[in-house]
Amino acid sequence: MKILASTKLYKNFQTAIPKEFRQQFNIDEDTIIEWGIDEEGNPQVNFRKKVTLDDVIGIIEDGEKVSSVELKRRVYE
Repeated sequence: MKILASTKLYKNFQTAIPKEFRQQFNIDEDTIIEWGIDEEGNPQVNFRKKVTLDDVIGIIEDGEKVSSVELKRRVYE
């Protein structure tokens, strides 16, 4: 394993993500860090972006055309 950076564990078990990782993996405030263990028992860390409403709007189309007024009316039914 090639070590790229190291960090320290602070009070309340907090740490910082090294700049090299933040830049290479485009890590920012919208990144979720997933901690896991692989089949051999080794730790794994994955980075993924949060899914926002803007990300999912328009993914599914049902072919039905509805106006915003109609959608609002359905919400209050």
